[in-house]
Amino acid sequence: MKRVCAWLLLVLSVVSCAGKVSKISATPDAVLKRADEDFNKGKSVQAATLYQKFLDTYVGNERADYAQYKLAESHLQGHDYDLAAVEYQVVITNYGYSEWVDDAIFQTGVCYWKEAARSERDQQKSLDALSRFQQFLTTYPDNPRVPAAKEYVRQINERLALKSLESARWYYRRREPKAAMVYCDKVIDNYPDNQYWEQAMYLKGLILIDRAQNEQAIEQFTKLIAATKDDVMKHDAEDQIKRARHEAQ
Repeated sequence: MKRVCAWLLLVLSVVSCAGKVSKISATPDAVLKRADEDFNKGKSVQAATLYQKFLDTYVGNERADYAQYKLAESHLQGHDYDLAAVEYQVVITNYGYSEWVDDAIFQTGVCYWKEAARSERDQQKSLDALSRFQQFLTTYPDNPRVPAAKEYVRQINERLALKSLESARWYYRRREPKAAMVYCDKVIDNYPDNQYWEQAMYLKGLILIDRAQNEQAIEQFTKLIAATKDDVMKHDAEDQIKRARHEAQ
């Protein structure tokens, strides 16, 4: 019996000592330090748990905005983009005074853009991301992340333009020129600096010829020739102008 009791005491002692090794000192700075260490090691789940512990335990602490931002960063690091976006929004809404608000707006756009890549058909996430990056560029024009934000805007516009062009082609193949024209105009009007602009201009010209609107078609292809640097596109547009003139006779 004495041996059993002694053995139990030894086990409890070992467990107690083991527990003390991993225990975090119960101070705000200690919790954040450990959370930052986990985050820097790529341990996103452990880091998120500690940042959340800080927020729950030290309500109103002067570093709560930092903990909230890093909580969002941990979810982003763990590829949980929806949850990360929610936590970034908390920074924006609840800590409007914080130095982390500009980064939170930028990173929310990143989250939406990452989510958009997972949904090829639904473009709402792309539009949400575009809105956030535009907000960032308007509000913080001197921020060091401006070049990155502009690059994201370029990528998003390129994707939205391609989707509209694909819709225009689909309706054109189905011989629904009115709907095809709507999507061509969407690319032409909204994405003039995009690589798909020329293709939308060309397709619109074809639709105009098909609809016997030859003068408008000639004007369309003339604008395309003046804008394009692609010799093949220029040659094809010139051929279509000849076709439109022939059709008009």
